[in-house]
Amino acid sequence: MNKNKLEKFLAKANEQAPRKEITVTIDGDEWKVRQLNLSELRDCERMADKGEKTDWFLYNDARLVKATEHEFPWNQEELKKAYKVGTKYELVEKIFRDNPEGYTKLLNAVREVNATQTEEEAIEEAKN
Repeated sequence: MNKNKLEKFLAKANEQAPRKEITVTIDGDEWKVRQLNLSELRDCERMADKGEKTDWFLYNDARLVKATEHEFPWNQEELKKAYKVGTKYELVEKIFRDNPEGYTKLLNAVREVNATQTEEEAIEEAKN
């Protein structure tokens, strides 16, 4: 590997790339939805992959959690116990059980913030 390339990628290893973020209001509460990076998107795909079938509900719930967990404590033990779930990804359905419009609004925000990534941005992120 070329020494300049090596230095370039070593310098980038510790950089925090800014992420796009949008805010949606649901029942008077603001939810900040951030753009997912390539690793997070891949994690969501792996979770939802059930062999010949994809669990699209789990895929969407995982993306929603990963896009909002910087501000909402999805993995908080008391919250999981209160809703009788084992994982943070199971919380989404329970929390929005009585508010499907709120769930749809958040999921649309996740789609919107991630659709803004250009092909060049995705390629650059993959290089890192």
